[in-house]
Amino acid sequence: MKRFIKIASAVLLLACPSIALKAQAQSTQESWEQAQKQAQTEKKLIFVDLYFTGCMPCAQMDKEVFPDPKVASVLNADFVTFKSDILKEEIGKKLCMKYGVTGFPTFLLMNADGKIIDIAGGFHNVEQFTALLQNAKEAAKKGIFKKYSPEINENDYPDFYKQAYLNGKRNVPFDVIDTYLKSANVSDEISFVIVTGLRVGKQYDDAFLFNSKKLAKDYGTWNVTTHVFSILQRKKKEFEKKNDLKGFTELVNESKELYTPEEFTKYSGILLKDFGVEKVIVNPSASHK
Repeated sequence: MKRFIKIASAVLLLACPSIALKAQAQSTQESWEQAQKQAQTEKKLIFVDLYFTGCMPCAQMDKEVFPDPKVASVLNADFVTFKSDILKEEIGKKLCMKYGVTGFPTFLLMNADGKIIDIAGGFHNVEQFTALLQNAKEAAKKGIFKKYSPEINENDYPDFYKQAYLNGKRNVPFDVIDTYLKSANVSDEISFVIVTGLRVGKQYDDAFLFNSKKLAKDYGTWNVTTHVFSILQRKKKEFEKKNDLKGFTELVNESKELYTPEEFTKYSGILLKDFGVEKVIVNPSASHK
């Protein structure tokens, strides 16, 4: 999957084969549980589309991709689909909290027991999206899942994190986050979604970069590469102060394995462009919540 293209086309902040993936009349905890039960009964996987009204890549998926016969055929045959507006529906907010979602659309692919197969985001064309679905099917057959726990348990999360996702209070003081992370294993699920979901930086940047390949394997490439880009934007400013283009290039190259060759060419090009030139840098990983 062309992850870099997806990162660049995301906004950060099922049906018969001929029509688009449709939202439930209202996505609720009950309808989510019904989708899980349906997947268990029909022995299917679950596809979740997290979106919000006004998200252009989300609308583009609805218009151009979900209605495509090839896409609808795979979804109808092998997936139970669930769609939730993350600004209006509590279950959407809880799913965002669970997986530290920051960019939209975000797609969750899981089995009927709630084990995550993959997380992806941003606009996918028909070819890319069908490949995503097929890859998820193959991974599920092989029993390959990410390390996320299958349940959504609000009691697992610190209050500041729950408030950020469930009540929109995202301006959390760094010292509050730091106090929590100091007493936690920073590579476990809760710490991972706190760091990526709240875009925690400072002393946690180096550890995240160092462990990025393992984190991508454990929790998925989408959240990791988005956060890595943010880190490297911050690092760029540090290297520019020292006029150390060579050092920054070496640092960027250390994340090369996270991307395909095509992705990395674009990814590194944006980071290295105009090194040392004072300007406003726009994060291609998306417009944030």
